[in-house]
Amino acid sequence: MVDFGPLLILLVIAIGVVVISTRLRFPYTAALLLLGISIGFVGQRVSLLGIVRQGGFLFSPEMFFYILLPPIIFDMGLHINFHDLRRRAPFVLFLVFVGVLFTTVFTGLAVAWLVGLPILVALLLAAIVSPTDPIAVVDLLRRHRIPSELSAIVEGESLLNDAVGVVTFVVILGIITSGTWDPLGSVAAFSWQVVGGIGVGLLVAGGVYVLHRRLNDPAVETAVTIVAAYGSYLLASDLGASGIIATAIAGIAVGTWVAPRAISPEVRASLNTFWKVVVYVDNSIIFLAMGILVAPSDIVSHLGLVLLVVAILYAGRAAFVYMHRPLSSVTSRPSAQLPTSWYNVLVLSGIRGAIPVVLALSLLRSTTPLTTEVVSTIVGVVIGVAAISVVAGNLLASAYITRRFPVQYGPVETPTAFVPELEGSAK
Repeated sequence: MVDFGPLLILLVIAIGVVVISTRLRFPYTAALLLLGISIGFVGQRVSLLGIVRQGGFLFSPEMFFYILLPPIIFDMGLHINFHDLRRRAPFVLFLVFVGVLFTTVFTGLAVAWLVGLPILVALLLAAIVSPTDPIAVVDLLRRHRIPSELSAIVEGESLLNDAVGVVTFVVILGIITSGTWDPLGSVAAFSWQVVGGIGVGLLVAGGVYVLHRRLNDPAVETAVTIVAAYGSYLLASDLGASGIIATAIAGIAVGTWVAPRAISPEVRASLNTFWKVVVYVDNSIIFLAMGILVAPSDIVSHLGLVLLVVAILYAGRAAFVYMHRPLSSVTSRPSAQLPTSWYNVLVLSGIRGAIPVVLALSLLRSTTPLTTEVVSTIVGVVIGVAAISVVAGNLLASAYITRRFPVQYGPVETPTAFVPELEGSAK
């Protein structure tokens, strides 16, 4: 039986972290991670630490993907500016599909060549660290007033590339486990993940619309959105499609089309507050647990490889992000091209966080030909990369964005169909 007392204590501490990090203008997710590392380092014996370190309750793949992640993805979809996302859709899709696959291949080949790891092991490591983290990215964006189109690009990429990264990880792990690769089967499975996820998300959003048209009770309507967030994820997963894509599409559809037509402004305000609280609690649990999981000795023992992978990740991200500029000058209208500062933000916002750590931890419970030493190395390197990215990467991105765009700690909301009362409040 799980003792939730330590969890409650850490959530109370997390409230203090918000106050202090706001005053110090320090990234909230990085502060939570450092707090978690400190708690783990001093060795306080509370049951939460044992749960996390054993890869059990809080940071198990089941707990993370099925309980903690869906509300965060759904909330991002609710608040994303769909008009800006649609306008920059070609670039977002380029970042999501080309970006993840390019990062995986580039990082895997570089690590295999420089370190001497077997190519499939290097590609598996690369696939794990290839997706950016939506949780850390949202925290970064909501602390700054950046252009709404740039915000939509960054959020859209982080919202969808996790699904591509997870599928890539599953495919490579399957090749390692079975020793064979079926290219057509992989393409078919990947296509179903995307198409099936989109279909489930739209289906759930349609159901939400029908229900909200017949309701005018904030409590019941809030419950409907909770069912939508978790229901879309679970239904898609049961059908073999991407739960992340399904929940993201459901959130976007509800925020963009359902809310203006079927949800009153008063209920929308209530929902906005509710989902802020849920996301805050989820973020606190995730980054505190992730920090507690980090053993500084493990990072030190793999420090050389950790720093190498971080450097390769940034080099690879810079390569494919800046690659878009000459391509867009040939294939797009001049109005579709982006300012240099936007490309710089996109490179720096490639923060890795909880999702790579959970994928790495899942190897501890998987039956594969990989040796214990190899799995231990992958887990140690991924945790180190995530820790450095959340702290140093967050600070670096925040420093650049602060110089380029006005900063407001607090957080900042961008105008969307879901929060029309903010229309025109941020540009």
